[in-house]
Amino acid sequence: MTNDKRFNRRLAGLHRGITVVALLGAATAAHCQESMPSAAEVGHATDALLALQRDNRAAGPALPMLGDTASLSYQRYLDSFKHKIPESMGSPVNANGSGGAGGQHSMQSY
Repeated sequence: MTNDKRFNRRLAGLHRGITVVALLGAATAAHCQESMPSAAEVGHATDALLALQRDNRAAGPALPMLGDTASLSYQRYLDSFKHKIPESMGSPVNANGSGGAGGQHSMQSY
């Protein structure tokens, strides 16, 4: 068998392989497109959920708050106005480079 015939056979096999891969890729792409919802479906669901929230149709019943709890909560709210709002909260990283997450070696006091 000459080199030209070998080359032609390899080229034909390569062509078949590329064709199979292309067809599989196209089939996969078509399948993926079918499973994704269209933009109209997503928009419709979002509109319905926003309308439900806006109209307050699915709200739970108003739950009463006990007097002591309400008083303490309101007093905490009023006390919050006694302190100025700081310009910045500082850095969450301590001078030694560790974060201030409140772990075992935390510098926080309670």
